[in-house]
Amino acid sequence: MTDTVFCYSCRKHHARDEVTLVQSKGVKRWRCLKSIAESRKSRDQRDLFGKETTALNQAIHRRQSAHSLPRPVLELFGTLRGSAPPRIEGSM
Repeated sequence: MTDTVFCYSCRKHHARDEVTLVQSKGVKRWRCLKSIAESRKSRDQRDLFGKETTALNQAIHRRQSAHSLPRPVLELFGTLRGSAPPRIEGSM
């Protein structure tokens, strides 16, 4: 397995040589060199980079939350194809 580190700024895993340890809010965190370089640009460029990163993170969150339950649970409750939950014979 490759040696990767999670960047708190862009929320991605990077190779260890692409990140550096920075002090943030009294805590040491890993931050990728790309995000550090982007932070040194003009305000408009930083805003664009931030909006792109936010859009990417929101897309990842939407994808993950749509598949947050295991497939058997989704099938049990009929949410996979929008069908009604199955009837269980002999109950009540």
